[in-house]
Amino acid sequence: MWSPSRGAKERIAKRSSGVRARVDQWPLVGASVALLLIIIVSQGTLSQVCHMAIADLPLTAYAAPQPKAMRENAIKIVVSRDGSVYFRNQRTDSEALRELIRKAVEDGAERKVYLTVDGRAKYGDAKVVYDAIAAGGVRDICLMAEKIDQPR
Repeated sequence: MWSPSRGAKERIAKRSSGVRARVDQWPLVGASVALLLIIIVSQGTLSQVCHMAIADLPLTAYAAPQPKAMRENAIKIVVSRDGSVYFRNQRTDSEALRELIRKAVEDGAERKVYLTVDGRAKYGDAKVVYDAIAAGGVRDICLMAEKIDQPR
């Protein structure tokens, strides 16, 4: 059944275009995901190098790169300037360090300690940590240092 209002609606529908104006949200979603990924990656790398920020490495001309030190299960020990001892980014004391090293070796870590001592730390603080490492059953110690370029 035909009615005037139905006919008017059909004529209006024929005249209108099929394209609708709308705001596309996909570029905003893409930019948000990219920003989120950048933040996640930067936070992950920040936690990996955080232990290096509390110790100024001594400078030497003959330092060699140690890529195994960046492993997740590497035994990393830091002695800061004030004598604080950190085992894998967690503050500890030298008495508990012996047991932490033993447990790490039992869990499958490499039998090598990457020792970072602040360039201005006291020798006595480093000696206590060295003795605790030896008591923990590890003989292979790598002292971390920063390489300087020699002028030619």
